[in-house]
Amino acid sequence: MIKPLMASDYSSAKLTVVPALEKALDILEYIAERGTAVTIKEITTNLGIPLASSYRTVNYLCSRGYLKTQGDGEFYLGPQLLYLSHRVEQQFDLINQAKPIMNALAMESGQTAQLGVLQDFGVVYVEQALPSKPVNIVAALRTVIPVNLSASGKVLVAHLPQQEQDYFLKNAKLVQQTPNSIVDLDTFRRELAQVREQGYALDHEEYARGIGCAAAPIWDYRGRVIAAIGITGRIDDYTDVSNLRRVIELVLSAARAISHKTGSKHHDDRIAENT
Repeated sequence: MIKPLMASDYSSAKLTVVPALEKALDILEYIAERGTAVTIKEITTNLGIPLASSYRTVNYLCSRGYLKTQGDGEFYLGPQLLYLSHRVEQQFDLINQAKPIMNALAMESGQTAQLGVLQDFGVVYVEQALPSKPVNIVAALRTVIPVNLSASGKVLVAHLPQQEQDYFLKNAKLVQQTPNSIVDLDTFRRELAQVREQGYALDHEEYARGIGCAAAPIWDYRGRVIAAIGITGRIDDYTDVSNLRRVIELVLSAARAISHKTGSKHHDDRIAENT
């Protein structure tokens, strides 16, 4: 049984209703079910939301692109929902492509394999594969982890375009979780530069004592890093030089295989430089 160190059990947690958010979601779902443009009056009547509240919520949803108006007082779903739908579809495609490779990586390495993406100025693992004897501490799926505590987080931030990286680091929180966690921004920037240069990242007991991680970038056909593949295991595999080299080679090989599936050729060049 895996014991997450940072986990949120939403199924058992007490639900806290956020009224403004509930109204916004009710409106979006109502318009989606109707399949046609609706008026403020229809929203007020059919959802029981006060007129003033409906007006404010609809206007805000329009400002964020979740709703559009035809100019005659009727509203319909906006392009931002299409963008989110596209991103969700991409994520599921990536998971489907990566899963068989992750399973093989977990079995061969004897470590937990995880697929990470950036979210909310942190890293989130969207899929994982377990070996026959998994370690007892791993980051829980769909939980936002500070990027300085994760090899995958380091990989993803390291390969952001410079302007995006600066903005990300300005908003990200570097957390001191163990004595090895890197919390000084300048030191972390130097770490990121090294990660970008060598093509992979390591975590030596920065997330949890006794635990090590290695991760490498997954590239798409545009030459952009879209995710990271990493493994988490006992620190012994990361302190022994021969074991460490084997771990890195396994992760790089898995990253190359997944990148091939996304149509990337850029990744071949990076692997050739770092193996």
